[in-house]
Amino acid sequence: MTILMYHKIDLESPTIWWVSVDQFYRQMVELKSKQVVYLDDYNPQNPNHVVITFDGVYKNILKYAAPILQEFNYVFELFVSSNYIGIDNAFDTEEPLTQFVDFQDLKALVNINGRLQWHTKSHPDLIIEKDGVDIFEELDIPEDIRALDPNGLKWFAYPYGRFNQKVLEAVKDRFSGAVSCFQGNDLDIYCLNRLTVTNDSNFSKAKIAVIIASYNYGSFLVEAIESVLRQTRLPDEILISDDASIDNTYEIAVFYKKKYPDLIRVNRNEKNMGIIEHFNKAISLTNHDYVTILGADNRYRSDFIEKTAEILDMHEDVGIAYTDFALFGQRAKLVYDTFPEDKKGTVKADKFFVINFPDFDEESRKKLLEVGNFIHGSSMFRRKAFEEIGGYIQTPNLPEDYDLFRRMIETGWQARRSPLPLLEYRQHSRYQTNIQVGSFSTLQFYQNLSKETRFELERSQSQLSQTQIELDRSQNTITAMESSKFWQIRKLWFKFKHLLRLG
Repeated sequence: MTILMYHKIDLESPTIWWVSVDQFYRQMVELKSKQVVYLDDYNPQNPNHVVITFDGVYKNILKYAAPILQEFNYVFELFVSSNYIGIDNAFDTEEPLTQFVDFQDLKALVNINGRLQWHTKSHPDLIIEKDGVDIFEELDIPEDIRALDPNGLKWFAYPYGRFNQKVLEAVKDRFSGAVSCFQGNDLDIYCLNRLTVTNDSNFSKAKIAVIIASYNYGSFLVEAIESVLRQTRLPDEILISDDASIDNTYEIAVFYKKKYPDLIRVNRNEKNMGIIEHFNKAISLTNHDYVTILGADNRYRSDFIEKTAEILDMHEDVGIAYTDFALFGQRAKLVYDTFPEDKKGTVKADKFFVINFPDFDEESRKKLLEVGNFIHGSSMFRRKAFEEIGGYIQTPNLPEDYDLFRRMIETGWQARRSPLPLLEYRQHSRYQTNIQVGSFSTLQFYQNLSKETRFELERSQSQLSQTQIELDRSQNTITAMESSKFWQIRKLWFKFKHLLRLG
């Protein structure tokens, strides 16, 4: 795939050289279908190989990146410049102040699969001849640095990504390979290019669409939307689709669309279409590779998309990624008691009742085709599989989701389970009005809407006041000009010219 180059990982991203923790986590999730290797093991011709590198190296790498790298058990490379160890970057006036790692930090990073590599002593531009800059001295690695990592310091990173023939030959004499960031290529081991990673960098070929379908579930919609927005791996698109509700569904959907215009779209059917036609239409309004439909009265656990998309990323023959779920709501215990004992999972805080489903094997496949469904309707599926079977169709005496997934399996697609309760499945009485079960989240929505409305009003009033000030200032200027001697002479001149034309 490529060699990735990071500089700083932190809570915020003040410049392009900083990647936020949230975006770094997302990027690491997207690499799970790849093979993350050291530079020593990297094959540029292998599309599955990825190398993670950090230049600097800054303390925020130890604080924020290291725990995430440990979670995924990824190896990584650390290109250090010895003169910067233990100081800050005050010399870089264009960047926010931050601290470089010290020797103890470097040792800690090496102990969790980091590998030290060389980035010169003082990070000079090696192709510019300067007094006091000795290329060979810059390439020499101090013994106290070597002692930190007996397996590393075989690779070199050109400062600013720049090199000439003299620098290249000197590097070849001392290192096993070298990396650039723009001047190199993907073939020569002594000038391999790296990709500069930013917040927007995306390493997943597959795009994900989440459809939140609602029909008079406005009272629950806020919880559903917020559960998607809290995902560790955000989807590429959220479509809130309203099947001609007569409650506040559309109002809430539009509010979120305005708040997240690059992520959320809204569809509103002119008339109620029913589940099958509505779902088919909603899916047709998206064009991404993976699709999942969330009922507006349900919620995703924060890692639902991460875990289900990972299954589809890693297994091309799998068309459906399904999960266990947790029942919640006023009727959760009642519904839980109707399940067979082998399906009942743990009960958490007397509020969440976990239902476990079987792994997908030949026995469960046969049961799904001949007996009944165990794949819930919010499971993530491939658009390709959906389109191959013609989408949802009306089949007598069969729920639409069961019929959809059964036909996918019949055509040869596999399914795979994530053994976690990643869907929170609300159980409420069909006779209960949404007003009666209105949630705290809905109240918060209206409070936020009120705040935003007040803010917009105050901003408009401020703009109006500023405009009035500018208008008054302009009017005063005009009045002053008209009363000036110059203006009076100008008026007499135009009057005189007019008389000359008449004559």
